[in-house]
Amino acid sequence: MKQTRRLKWSLFLIGVAFVGSVTAIATGLRPQYGLDLVGGISVTLEAPQGTPGDVLQLAADNIRGRIDSLGVAEPQVGVVGGRDISVEVPGLAKGHAVEKNGKWCSFPATGGSLGCNFPSQDAAKAAYESAGQQRLLDLIGRTARLEEREVIATNAYDPKKTKLTGCSPDIARTVAACKDPKLVQCPVDEPNKPGCLDADLANKTVTYLSKPSATSGLVAYTLGKVEVTGDAISKATAVFQTASSSSVSANVGWQINFSTTKAGAAKLKEVTTRLLNKQLAIVLDRQVESAPTIQGVISTQGQITGQFTETEAKDLALVLNEGALPVELTKQQVSTVSPTLGKESLHQGLVAGLAGLVLLMLYLAFYYRLLGIVTWAGMIIWAVLALTIVALAGQVVGYALSLAGVAGIVVSLGITADSYIVFYERLKDEVRQGKTLRTAVQPAFKRAWHTIVAADTVTILAAMVLYLLAIGSVRGFALTLGFSTALDMFVVYFFKRPLVFLISRNERIENLRGFGLRSGVAADPVPAISGGSE
Repeated sequence: MKQTRRLKWSLFLIGVAFVGSVTAIATGLRPQYGLDLVGGISVTLEAPQGTPGDVLQLAADNIRGRIDSLGVAEPQVGVVGGRDISVEVPGLAKGHAVEKNGKWCSFPATGGSLGCNFPSQDAAKAAYESAGQQRLLDLIGRTARLEEREVIATNAYDPKKTKLTGCSPDIARTVAACKDPKLVQCPVDEPNKPGCLDADLANKTVTYLSKPSATSGLVAYTLGKVEVTGDAISKATAVFQTASSSSVSANVGWQINFSTTKAGAAKLKEVTTRLLNKQLAIVLDRQVESAPTIQGVISTQGQITGQFTETEAKDLALVLNEGALPVELTKQQVSTVSPTLGKESLHQGLVAGLAGLVLLMLYLAFYYRLLGIVTWAGMIIWAVLALTIVALAGQVVGYALSLAGVAGIVVSLGITADSYIVFYERLKDEVRQGKTLRTAVQPAFKRAWHTIVAADTVTILAAMVLYLLAIGSVRGFALTLGFSTALDMFVVYFFKRPLVFLISRNERIENLRGFGLRSGVAADPVPAISGGSE
C-alpha cells in the first residue's frame, strides 16, 4: 500500500508539471528563436593583431550593451579565436506600414518616416527592416571615440589637393579620396596601419573633415592635440532644442546634453578656461561634428550640437553612455538571414520531428500494444516539458533556440524511445523466464534502469564536451541534446516506472484481449501440464 501511494504521488507530480507547462504555453510562453529561425544579422568583427584578450572581451561587452540599449531581443555576442568578435542579432528591425492614397508608408520603430511611395505593404516592410539593419550595423562597428581638440585653422575642402589625417566611415562613403593613401595618411580601409591608431594621433596635429551639410560644402579642420575624450562624460541624453529654449537660432534641432565625471569636470574646466573665446572642435570617429566658440567656462555640463537627425542624436547619446570601443574593429563578414528562410527552416525541422514521432508511435503501438500507449503519453510529456524548459531558458538566461538546437531535440527523440524499448525488452525477458507480470516488472526495471542511466550519461558527457569545445550553432545542438537526454531519465523514472508498475497490478488491464499488458510483452499464460501413468 505504501509503495502504491508513492507511485501515485509520482504520477501526480508529473501531472502537475505537465498541466503547468501546457498552461504556460497556452498563455503565451514561447521560446526565443535564433538567427537561423527568425532571420537577423550576423557580423564578424576583427581587432588588430596583438590585441589582448581582456581588451577584446571589453569590446564585446560594450557592443552587447549598445545592442541591449536598442531593445533588440537576445543578441549573441562573443569572442571567437584570438582576435574576432562574433555578433548575432536574431529578429529584424521593427516598424509599421500604413496605406495612404493607394501607396504604402514605412515608419521605422526608431522614429521618423521613410516615405509613402512604396507600391506594397511588403515593400514598405522591407524598407524599415533594411533601415533598422543598417542602423544596427553602424552601432555595432562604430568605435565612437569622442575627442575635443583646439581648432588651429579651417579651409574649404579640395578633393584633389587637401591632405587629411583620416576620415570617418560616414564621410568615406561619399568622399573617394578618403581611401587614397596619397591624400589621406590613415585610409579608412587600412585601420591598423602603423601610426594610425587613436593613441598614436592623440598628441599630434591632425586634419579632419566636417560633417556633410546640405547648406555648405565640406570644411577641412586643422586641429591640435586631444584636450578631452569621451571618458569624461558620465551621462548623455538626446534632446530637441526648440527656438524658444535656445538663444542661438543655429542651435535649434537635435543635440546631445551631457554631464561629466568628477575628473572630467576638472579637465573640461581647465581646457575651457585656457581656450576661452577660441574654437573647440568636437570630433567623433575622426569627423568634426561641430566647432563652437567657447564663450564661458564649462565644467559639469555641456552640449554637443551638429545638425543631427533624431536617430543620429539618439545613437550618439547611446554610444557615449556605453563608452567608446577600446579597440578599432573592422567588419570581416556581414550576412543577413531573411525571416522567410528562417520560417522555412523551422517548418522543415518541425515536420521532420513530427513525422519521426508519428512513425515511432505507430511502431510502438503495433509492437508493444498498451505499453506503446504508455510510451505515447511519456513522449508527449517529455516534449511539452522540453519546450517549456527551452522557453524558460529564453526568458531567464536569454537562450535562443537555433535550427541546430531543434536538431538536438529531434535526435534525442530516438534516445528517449530507446529508454522505453530497453525496459520493455527486459520485461519480456523476465516473463519468458516464468515470472508473472507483477513480479517481473520490478527486476526488469532495475536492470533496464542501469542500462538507461549508463547510456544517457555517456550522451550527456559527450554533449558537455561538445558544448565546451565547439563554437556557434554546434553548441546549441549540444545543449539541447544534453538537457533533453537528462529530461528523458526524469520522465522514465517518475512517469513510466510508476505507471507500468500500477498497470501490472490491475488484472483487467493486464489481460485486455489483444491490447493488454500481457499481449504487449507477448506473454501468454503457460498451460498447466498434468502428468500420470499410462
